[in-house]
Amino acid sequence: MAELTPREVDRVMQALPPQARIALNAMSELQHRSPEDVLRDEIRNYIAGRIPAVDLEGAVASIRSSAYEAGRLIGTLRGWAKRFGED
Repeated sequence: MAELTPREVDRVMQALPPQARIALNAMSELQHRSPEDVLRDEIRNYIAGRIPAVDLEGAVASIRSSAYEAGRLIGTLRGWAKRFGED
């Protein structure tokens, strides 16, 4: 992820409502970090909570099943073509 320029960070911070800035400043003091770092982490956690987890094992099983069916179909078609060519 590309780092934000100080100008971009200032623009985001100024766009926050006053209550959000107060909460952000309180969290930054409690965590002994800059408000920008706290905001960045909160946004990252918010986005991570919205993106569904990918079921890799299910995807691989689906691909495997589809590939098996495609291979069986191609084999059947080849057999028919071979028999049709012999007639």
